Amino acid sequence: MSYQRLLTLATLCALGAFLVLVLRIAHPHHRQLAIIIYGIGWVPFVLSIRKFSMVFRDQANRLRRWSTHLLIGILFLVFGWVFVVLIPVERSPLTELEIGRLPEVIKADLQHLDFIDSKMQIALRELQENQRVEAKQLSTEESLVLSAQWAQFVEASYELDLLKNRYRAFYQVNGFTHPKLHAQAFLIAYGAHVSQYRAAALVTARIGKYETAKKLLDDAHPDRGLPAGSFARVQLMVSHPNEILRLNGGRAYLPLMKLRLKKNDPAVLRTEEQISDVNHLVLHDVKVFVKNPLDVFEHHAGEMWYPVQKGVALGMASVRTVSRDYFISPEDLESESKNLLPGDIMLTRREWHLTNLGIPGYWTHAALYIGALEQMDRYFADVPGLGEQIPSEIIQERFPKVYDELRRQDNAGATPSVIEAMRPGVILQSLNTSARADSLAVLRPKVTKADRWQVILAALPHFGKPYNYQFDFRTETALVCSQLVYKAYEPVDGFRLEPQLNGGRLLLSPNEIAIKYDQEMDHADAEMDLVLFLDGIRLGSVVKRGVQEFRDSWSRPKWHIVFQEES
Repeated sequence: MSYQRLLTLATLCALGAFLVLVLRIAHPHHRQLAIIIYGIGWVPFVLSIRKFSMVFRDQANRLRRWSTHLLIGILFLVFGWVFVVLIPVERSPLTELEIGRLPEVIKADLQHLDFIDSKMQIALRELQENQRVEAKQLSTEESLVLSAQWAQFVEASYELDLLKNRYRAFYQVNGFTHPKLHAQAFLIAYGAHVSQYRAAALVTARIGKYETAKKLLDDAHPDRGLPAGSFARVQLMVSHPNEILRLNGGRAYLPLMKLRLKKNDPAVLRTEEQISDVNHLVLHDVKVFVKNPLDVFEHHAGEMWYPVQKGVALGMASVRTVSRDYFISPEDLESESKNLLPGDIMLTRREWHLTNLGIPGYWTHAALYIGALEQMDRYFADVPGLGEQIPSEIIQERFPKVYDELRRQDNAGATPSVIEAMRPGVILQSLNTSARADSLAVLRPKVTKADRWQVILAALPHFGKPYNYQFDFRTETALVCSQLVYKAYEPVDGFRLEPQLNGGRLLLSPNEIAIKYDQEMDHADAEMDLVLFLDGIRLGSVVKRGVQEFRDSWSRPKWHIVFQEES
């Protein structure tokens, strides 16, 4: 085999390993599989080098003669990297101060370091003691608590970063003429770095293995000033070569600086204790430092793949392979709409859509019927706890954008009565628009009217959120259709939807809601009733079917419509 083909094979192995990682093929063993494929790729790569050297023997000999020069060049590059990281060339803001003011400024910053470190320890302890970080699913309230704790951690880390960067060129405080000030400036820079690194390592050890918490903390939280990827950045610090070099370079320099400071200096003792914590973590939980680079790489690989995945999803969403109208007509919906109540769950299927191929099962979309404002005012009028307000007034007060949208009429003169997550996000639509499909089922959870009102209040805050192209329930900043239904019913007792891990993602497909109905129907504690099942046969022919037909519907093959149309 030629060296070109061997190189091609090695490249395909590397690409295959990348796809296994980002698509989480064979999860939870996708990383091991990716490493194996990547390792196999080295075999053709090494053979290609050997083949190349045989084909171009003279050129290979010339390269060998230059091997010493290449080695020295590499050493110079490594030395340059160490120099730039440990001895930054930018001008230190400390040099702009009068030398007489420097002791006062350094003393204040040492006290500030102690304060920020205490703040960091409190934030770290709260995260370590929060047992819900281990949960596969988090309620909205639990997510809010965890994100608040994370915001405190990130804030403390940011403040340490500011202090560390201010003193990172500490060496510009002359160590010969002002040895104590030089040592104190180093102690602030290194103490801030150690405090930040220790906290990053410990929080990675605590949370890094729990995907739900990681996803939540990596989401953007604009209300708390947290950008997307904040947890990944903390993870990156633990494994980043620059950070590790600074940690160990400072560790070697600290004993020299201790000689210039008073014995048992509190800042020195705290820094040494925190270094011991890092050492203990390395010795007793080395998996954190081995697994963490894979986490970071997988995160960045996922970020690279996300635009591709989103583009494919958007492309598929726009493809429908027939031009006919949907089987269920506005007249069909008009006659059945009076039977729907706020809080009902709608399942729909639209045939000949390309997206059906990527969604498991027969039912491919879920939505939540909330009713128009007038219907909510009538239906929830006697719900306890409303006070003197009617539901529409409460919605106007709490969710003004939702209220304005619910009053807007579409081209047919209808107002929205359904909330659903579709590309590009969570929207409000009229029943005629939302339920225009080839098949429609409406399920009614057996909950109280007061519970239904809580469902509406839980669903409306998600209005306007983008569509979740990651297809993972562990993020709340973007939602898929069934995730919106799941989040709406999350606060309600007596009705539970249980997402499951599938390919490394926490998911609940619309079809699984139908499966839940089928599995529970023979039991006294069944949690849903069937309100409606409109089954499209062909254009102009829609059959209203019963319970048994709906129970069987989830197992229909994706090509069910082919047999319908042929018959």
